Amino acid sequence: MKKPKSDSSGKFQIDKFREAARELKTDQSEAAFDKAMDKIAHAPKLTNEQIKELVRRKRGEAG
Repeated sequence: MKKPKSDSSGKFQIDKFREAARELKTDQSEAAFDKAMDKIAHAPKLTNEQIKELVRRKRGEAG
């Protein structure tokens, strides 16, 4: 088995992932997962024109 590699700061990839997850305050509970899936499953289907309009608005906000 290979030994995990660390970056120049000495952190392993999994450690960086865990740190980022803590900073984002992720919730790994089944209830949180079910809530997110329900939101996705019941989201309205967008038309191509609606998608283009969303992209235009997002680009306008960024600029």
